[in-house]
Amino acid sequence: MSRQTTLFAAALASAAAIGFAFNTTAAKVAYAGGTNPLSYLTLRSALAALLVLTILLLARRSLHLPLRRRLAALGIGAILALYSYGVLGSIQFIPVALAILIFYTFPLLTSVYMWVTGRAQPTWATAAALVVAFVGLALALDVTGGHLSLAGVALAAMAALGITAVIVLNNRVVGEGDSRPVTLHMMVSATTIFAVITWAAGDFALPSTATGWTAFALGPMAYAAAIVTIFIAMSLAGPVPTSLSMNLEPVASMLFGFLALGEALSPVQILGGGLVIAAVLSVRLTDARRSARAGEESQ
Repeated sequence: MSRQTTLFAAALASAAAIGFAFNTTAAKVAYAGGTNPLSYLTLRSALAALLVLTILLLARRSLHLPLRRRLAALGIGAILALYSYGVLGSIQFIPVALAILIFYTFPLLTSVYMWVTGRAQPTWATAAALVVAFVGLALALDVTGGHLSLAGVALAAMAALGITAVIVLNNRVVGEGDSRPVTLHMMVSATTIFAVITWAAGDFALPSTATGWTAFALGPMAYAAAIVTIFIAMSLAGPVPTSLSMNLEPVASMLFGFLALGEALSPVQILGGGLVIAAVLSVRLTDARRSARAGEESQ
């Protein structure tokens, strides 16, 4: 892989991270304009599924999956729906940046899962990263300040656990094959779940302001574009280098939250967020080195 290709893939992954951060901030703007998480998620998932389907058709890729993989992908889509609601539900109660910080502990949770199941050996570096992340979250959430919304924290934590489950299960389903048909089935499943729940609850709500409509349209578009961009980045550089660049999302969330929503964090909270991001980056760098060594040994 050439240096130019690696840098281009990193730039694409960074752009995707910014797109995901923009989507989350736009969701909160859309809520203020009259819509709600279920309505926003229904549109977002449908648009993402449509875009992935279009790419597969243009690439002349088969949409077929064996029955067991199809059922597994649809089941994982239900978990995807759960964690997606966790993220976009939590921002009703806590600042966007804090919700994304909690959500972005999933690489650490994945490492813990690997330890518990014996798929990887614990290391002092990763253990130290877990401690640093815990301290960072305590500072970022200002747990002693008395302004902590337990509902928001619980929803964001549910999202972190949910995406950890999706990553673990998705790796088993995809294996060495093309991930895009699996992703399409997951997105269709999530879209169906959101649409049915929204219809049954009679809770579909469109924005009532121009700002709300703008956010309602642009946010899901940014999300769908980010998913496609991630596919391209992974095809160029692989999943590990791509995941390193995705650490930009919490930083971008802090910036968007401040600029668009006026959600200013205190210096101590910013320090805590920095510790969490540093801990996650440390774990991902460790994973990158481990993958590189495994690749060299296999040659």
